[in-house]
Amino acid sequence: MKISITPLPEANRTLLDQMAKAYFAELLPQGPSYYPSSLDRYWIEKGRHPYLINGDGQPIGFALVWNHPDGTHELTEFMIKPEYRHKGIGTQAAHLIFNALGGDWTLGVAIKSPGGMAFWQQCLSDCENTCEISIGPPKTAHQSGSYTFRIERQ
Repeated sequence: MKISITPLPEANRTLLDQMAKAYFAELLPQGPSYYPSSLDRYWIEKGRHPYLINGDGQPIGFALVWNHPDGTHELTEFMIKPEYRHKGIGTQAAHLIFNALGGDWTLGVAIKSPGGMAFWQQCLSDCENTCEISIGPPKTAHQSGSYTFRIERQ
């Protein structure tokens, strides 16, 4: 399967809203409910990047990136549809996203993501341009831990 990422224009955001509703229900089964307006900032605020993850040209996931004022990129949300998981697709997609922007990164790992810390450790270790990988504490009450790292441009 050929994996690609594309910036998601607001005109196509219904794709994101459909996937995000299922994603947030999986990560936060006790609520709060997903409201599409919660993602409006990705088309309003400067430094926000919504990406669609495609497999053979079909949408199979999404990623949301926020650029902090200090230049650090934060992968705030990352989702691959369940039927495409455990096939290396998430790793490929994450590498494409990290390398698209380069530089310093941070990400938090959701508690409700079984194996999430191990996935991100392996994903970051496998990305040839990644260095300075550091494991940190959770950033929110819904996280089990976090990572910071740097992507060197070639």
